Amino acid sequence: MSTFTGIPADGLFLLMQNRFEDSKEFYDAHKAQIKQLVLEPVGQIVEALAAEITALDSDIVVTPSRIVSRVRRDTRFSKDKMCYRSNVWFCFTRPRVEYPHIWPLFWFEFKPEDSVWNAGVGLWDSPPAYMRFMKERMLAQPAPFLSAAAEATATGAELHTEAYKKNRAPENTPEALISYFNAKSFFFMANSTDMEQLQSPELIGKLQAYYAGFHSMYRWLRQCAEEYVSVTES
Repeated sequence: MSTFTGIPADGLFLLMQNRFEDSKEFYDAHKAQIKQLVLEPVGQIVEALAAEITALDSDIVVTPSRIVSRVRRDTRFSKDKMCYRSNVWFCFTRPRVEYPHIWPLFWFEFKPEDSVWNAGVGLWDSPPAYMRFMKERMLAQPAPFLSAAAEATATGAELHTEAYKKNRAPENTPEALISYFNAKSFFFMANSTDMEQLQSPELIGKLQAYYAGFHSMYRWLRQCAEEYVSVTES
């Protein structure tokens, strides 16, 4: 049984205040509160979803301390030099050290400053060689992929792509696949502006429903990645 009772409004406000202050002194003084009000409840969400996620893929990491984002930002390679973030997320995926950026992921994120939270499935930072392989597989057998995409969008999630400037789809590409062929990467994401849902244990059921609708897409992407590994390592 889930121990998650919600992320209190005070916790969301504290995240925003901490980013506004952007001060190590303020963060250190409120670090315990942020952990109690925000990070621990987010960890409880991970634990509540873990059994269903690992039933889908036993290699996915479900340890909260390994997958929940940190409040302190790494600013070394960022133009934004603010030290703290107000958004919090976790990603369910295989270990990045053992597996390259070809494996799909599920995620959950909330952004108090924008009054929005989201959940999704897709790819992140996949290399071009893998994307070409995936698109060839799509074109060879479009029906399974399009069926998985339809299940994902049936949840209310929308397709998001990072598109090339020029059309890269072959002439024989079905109309339904053109958006994917012109994408450097893609994912399906559902957004909600109902921040009160974060404060309720019903959030768990909402996320379970989203991820259930994303299962087929995750399986398709995972199988594609497994085939790619098999081909490139042989």
